[in-house]
Amino acid sequence: MLAMIIEQTGGPEVLQLAQVPTPEAGPGQVRVRIACAGVNPADWKNRQGMLAMYRPYVFPYVIGFDAAGIVDQIGEGVTGLAVGDRVFTPTNHGQGGWGSYAEFAIADADRVARMPDSLSYEQAAALPVAALTAWQGLFDRGGLKSGQRALIHGGAGGLGGFAVQFARCAGAVVAATCSTANVEYLRSLGVDRVIDYRCEDITSAVQRWAPEGLDYLMDTVGVSTLPNGLDLVRPGGTFVSIPTLVDDGDIAAAAIAGEAKGVNRVFSTMTDVGCAPTLAKIAQLVAEGVVKMPPLHVFPLSQVADVHRLIQTGHGRGKWVLKVADL
Repeated sequence: MLAMIIEQTGGPEVLQLAQVPTPEAGPGQVRVRIACAGVNPADWKNRQGMLAMYRPYVFPYVIGFDAAGIVDQIGEGVTGLAVGDRVFTPTNHGQGGWGSYAEFAIADADRVARMPDSLSYEQAAALPVAALTAWQGLFDRGGLKSGQRALIHGGAGGLGGFAVQFARCAGAVVAATCSTANVEYLRSLGVDRVIDYRCEDITSAVQRWAPEGLDYLMDTVGVSTLPNGLDLVRPGGTFVSIPTLVDDGDIAAAAIAGEAKGVNRVFSTMTDVGCAPTLAKIAQLVAEGVVKMPPLHVFPLSQVADVHRLIQTGHGRGKWVLKVADL
C-alpha cells in the first residue's frame, strides 16, 4: 500500500511517500480502507519523537490516529461489523500499530464505529481524537453536570470547539477563551461568555463572570497561557488539563496544589479502548445538527508536511484532514 512514512524522527521534511506492506486484520480486528485521515497536534509531536515515552518507534513508521473509510477485511471473532461498512476510528496507532496516513489501517473492533449516512468521510475523520478527548475530559473524568459554570481555555481549536458544545449539551453554562478573530465563531457555537485574551485579562473576566469560582475548568492550551488557573476554580470544583507534552509544567506539583485547595485536579489523555459507543453517540449528535463540525481544512495526503507546519504553530480554527482516496 501507499503510505506517508518516516524513517527517523524530526521536522516535517522527514515525511515521505513510500510503498509498504499492506497490514492484515488479526483476531478481533478490522482493516479499514481509508478515504480520509484526521490530523491532530499529537501527530507533529509524534513525528518529532515525543511519543517515545509511550511506545517504541520502529521504522518505517506510519503516523496518524484518526481514519474514516470502509471496512475492507474482518478478523476472526469480530461481530457487528461487515465488509463495506462506512466507519471511523482512532485506529490502533495508540497501541503502536501503523497509523492512518496510509491507504489501509488496522483497528480493534471495539474502537470502530459506523458513520451516520449524512456524515462525510472528511467530517468523520476529524472526530475521533479531538472529540473523544473533549468528551472524556468533560464527563468521564471531569464529571461535568448541568447548571455548572465551566470555562474552556482555548475554545476555538478542534478540541475546544467540541468541548464547548458538549458542555452546553450537558446543560452547563459555558465560557471560553479565544483570540479576537474567533470571538464570533464561539458565539455562533452558543458560548455564554467569550473572553478575548488579546483584549481582556482572563482572570478578571472570569472572576466577574463566576465570582464564587468556576465549577469546572478545562485547559486545552498549556500552563504558560493560564498560570493561575487553579485560583479560578472553587473548592470542590474540577480543573482538567489536556496534556500538551510541551507546556504542562510540573504535573506532580499541580496535583499537590489542587489537593491542598480541595480541587479535583485531572490531567486527561484520550483513551481509545472500547470507544466505539462514545464515537457513535458523538457522530449522532453531529448528524442531528446538535453539535456543529469545526471548519475543515482538507489537503491531499501528499501535502501532509505543509499541514504539520500549519498545526505546529498552535494557532488556527478548526480541524485539518488529509484526503487519501476517493471511496
